[in-house]
Amino acid sequence: MKSLLTLFALGMLRVFYAQEYAVKDINPLLSIGVNAVIRQNDTQIWLHDYNSITIEDKTVVTVFNQKVMEDLQFYLLYDSYETVKDYYAIIYNEQGQKVKTFKKKDFMDISATGSSLYSDDRAILLKLTPTFYPFTIEFYYQKHTSSTAFIPAFIPFPYSNMSVEEASYTLHNEKEIPIYSKKVNLEDYSITIEESPQKYHFLAKNIRPILSEELCPSFWEVMPWVRFVPEKFQLKGVTTQINNWEKFAAWQRDKLLKGRDQLDESSVLAINNLVAGIEDPKLKTKAIYEYMQNKTRYISVQIGIGGWQPFPAKEVDKLGYGDCKGLTNYTKALLKTQGIDSYYTIVDSGPSGLDIDENFVALQGNHVILSVPFEDELVFLECTSQDLPFNFLGTHTDDRKVLMITPEGGVFKKTHTYAPEINNQTTTVNAVLDADFIVRGQVESKSYGLKYYEIYGIEQQTQKDKELHYKDKLGFHNGLAIDGIQFQNDKDLVCFTEKLNFTSPSYITKAGDRMLLNPNLYSRIVNIPKKNTNRTLPLEIRRGYSYHDEVNLQLPENYTLDSVFEPYKLTTDFGSYTITVAVSGNALTYRRDLVLHSGRWPKERFNEYVDFIKEIAKRDKSKIVLKSL
Repeated sequence: MKSLLTLFALGMLRVFYAQEYAVKDINPLLSIGVNAVIRQNDTQIWLHDYNSITIEDKTVVTVFNQKVMEDLQFYLLYDSYETVKDYYAIIYNEQGQKVKTFKKKDFMDISATGSSLYSDDRAILLKLTPTFYPFTIEFYYQKHTSSTAFIPAFIPFPYSNMSVEEASYTLHNEKEIPIYSKKVNLEDYSITIEESPQKYHFLAKNIRPILSEELCPSFWEVMPWVRFVPEKFQLKGVTTQINNWEKFAAWQRDKLLKGRDQLDESSVLAINNLVAGIEDPKLKTKAIYEYMQNKTRYISVQIGIGGWQPFPAKEVDKLGYGDCKGLTNYTKALLKTQGIDSYYTIVDSGPSGLDIDENFVALQGNHVILSVPFEDELVFLECTSQDLPFNFLGTHTDDRKVLMITPEGGVFKKTHTYAPEINNQTTTVNAVLDADFIVRGQVESKSYGLKYYEIYGIEQQTQKDKELHYKDKLGFHNGLAIDGIQFQNDKDLVCFTEKLNFTSPSYITKAGDRMLLNPNLYSRIVNIPKKNTNRTLPLEIRRGYSYHDEVNLQLPENYTLDSVFEPYKLTTDFGSYTITVAVSGNALTYRRDLVLHSGRWPKERFNEYVDFIKEIAKRDKSKIVLKSL
């Protein structure tokens, strides 16, 4: 009997463990509408000293569909300063039963170059191709490193549309090494916090997901997270102690940049010849920037001190390529030959990039640009682009706080903000509606500011892709034919001009002796966001734009205007819209002005914004009636 009871107990134990990660046990409030649920995440970190840290992490995730698989790539990065001690993965089925175990021999150890030409990182990678959904994966690793500059952050759920059953994070600091922390959005979630000089512990339970929503703030602005940085740390063998931005800048100058701005005499002579006769320092800077653009190309380099140290200017000059750090440092060195001061500048790049936080002294950002001060303005140079205009940034680095590394210390500045009136597209259409009811016309469209940034790359596309672009844009023209495409790129004015001819054989709608005609031949809003009564995030429109269209249309001589819509004007917090039609004889002129404002509004106003866009889209389709004589 005792043996039978023992066997029964062992069997029940196996059943219990088999059901530990059963999908049916997930709280429905956590599983509805999500791509994955973090069942358990336990991160343990031991900060032994300023140059010694051990990281242990176990993550269990239930995956419901393929959408999240690109985000959930199971790999572990390491380099020569790190030792990976252990790692494994286990797959469970929907019932929570273990179906496969991946041991060390099942992982790939590869060079982690990615898009980088050079990198000293490696990756231990599990190539996982799921054969069924839902499934649960348990991933564990332990590693030790002497680089303590980047202590793993506490991020309960790293992606949208992902919920959390339990996420635990503990940072052990037995030596009470001075540590700075930055906590974001914790108060909005069920997170327990325990802090002492020797231990920092965070426990998140039953956190519902942040769902993907249109026109919302950056995910990093709304999700909960905590980041730590020691006052004294080591980065790839280089030790520094930082507690203010002055020391941070000194470390960058003395440890990362010093001695890397030297150029050969022949290169200095080339720059002297280039700017000979140019007196204005800003024009000299422009000439040198364009010289750099023509001479170099961008490649990614992730070697040196943690990918933070640039290649020496001599090497970039000789090789003709570099990453953002190398090309920025090289341009700085070229300007130095003419006595022009410039500053290596750290930025968080990307259309949704954030400000560098001046209240948190730490390595931040993912990109560098060059700042050049003049009496009338601070010029910013994007040194990785071979074709951007001088002192123009685009959405990659616009309108955000950056950190300049100056001799006096770290100085915060804001990059250029491009207002709606600068981000302008002005279009003129001259067209004829002939006796066969075919519309033939010419378009000239001029784009400025960030509208320039959107379109200027089309010049490098194939002829086929250019035509497809316009046919897609003008998809409301059936049977459209495009020819005579021409471009003019005026970098001094930051103005891109498009010219084209078009023929639209089926644009007119006939009804007996009358014709219905929409005089808006070129610019229409066709993408309308969907209303959301359950929206959770604020409405954010990060950049504003303005549009001015004028259509001059010659009507057939045997037709006259029968009816026309009244002028219309709409003004809201989100922008303004005006359309008018004027007729003189057989000549019709249609004008459309649209301004879209940037800003952030409460979530309750999102549907109001949708109504604003819907009304514009409806008015863009306004028609007039022509009657035969």
